[in-house]
Amino acid sequence: MSEEIKHYTAHWHTSPFPMMVGFGTGLFLPWAFMLQFNYEQPTAALVCLVIGAALGIAGGLGWAGETIGVIDDEGWSPSAMFMFIGTEIMTIGAILAGYWVMRLGAPVWPPADTPTIDASIPLIATIILVVSSITIGLARKREMEGDSSGFVKMVLLSIVIWGVFMVMVISDWNHLASEGFTIGVNAYATALYGLTGIHMAHIVIGLLVMLTCLPSALKGRMSFSYTRAMTMYVHFVNSLGLWVLLQVYYW
Repeated sequence: MSEEIKHYTAHWHTSPFPMMVGFGTGLFLPWAFMLQFNYEQPTAALVCLVIGAALGIAGGLGWAGETIGVIDDEGWSPSAMFMFIGTEIMTIGAILAGYWVMRLGAPVWPPADTPTIDASIPLIATIILVVSSITIGLARKREMEGDSSGFVKMVLLSIVIWGVFMVMVISDWNHLASEGFTIGVNAYATALYGLTGIHMAHIVIGLLVMLTCLPSALKGRMSFSYTRAMTMYVHFVNSLGLWVLLQVYYW
């Protein structure tokens, strides 16, 4: 009886892109904030911000490009995304813990010099944002059915939804700033802009993740593992948006 034997050779997969993302988002971006707000060095902060953003975006796009268009069953993308989301939950959880300590330790919250904050715009924006969990789920369903055109349409609709959310949040920021409520006014202002800013950074990354998969999908090449990881990220960011809304505007 003959039997086909497959030989697998173990090897390391080397890539510079994870290191670029790590240095960009884990080193230069935190230093940009520290130089700006702790050491009052705006020029050095701007340099670190540009370097960090460039490394993060270029590394992220390169990293994604290694999996997009690769036809596979599952691959490592979902496992990697699961671990990434786990680290994000721990990091953001630590930030929220700091916010809770400050919030619960304050004699009055928000501080007395805080203007009345209208939560209706953030609420509507977050409701719109959560709809993208449905559209991105439909995108994955279309992909599994082999419908690349339907997949592209649903991803584009998800991108539009996130774009509308961004416009609404930035508009709300501008409105608050026009009333003199900027990030340095008091502790609540710092928390509001900080937490919503962290969420907005995840939105920008998610938009890049969704946009990057479209060229290959338009050619009929879709990666099931990449799409699953992308769907996981969208659901995570939407859940984060709900948390930020509840913590900042309704507590």
